Amino acid sequence: MRHDLLADVFSAIKNADKIGKEEIVVESSNLIVNILNLLKKKNYIKGYKVLVRNNYQELKVKLKNSINELKVVKPRHSFKKSEIFRYKKRYLPGNNVGFLMVSTPKSKITTDRDLKEEGGVIVGYVY
Repeated sequence: MRHDLLADVFSAIKNADKIGKEEIVVESSNLIVNILNLLKKKNYIKGYKVLVRNNYQELKVKLKNSINELKVVKPRHSFKKSEIFRYKKRYLPGNNVGFLMVSTPKSKITTDRDLKEEGGVIVGYVY
């Protein structure tokens, strides 16, 4: 039984990337699609394709072998824009290395660097 689909997908992507696989099939959800779009935009993956099998969607993700760490943050931390530095210091190895994935009320999923004057909830991080 799965309890956290996002953590399972992150783990599958990271493990496949570490052993040098070129693509992997993972389960689909709106949150996962938004995060994969962000990872593609930031050049961590090549892209993905939606597969439909018996009214069930899966995603075939094409990897670039450029991910060192990809993890979900639990519990999910709510923050104000002024507090983001504390979480960057906790989860990222250094300045300008990787980014935090943030869910905000106005935009679906964005990075800590692309935030305007809003807060949000930290979903995960990658570097």
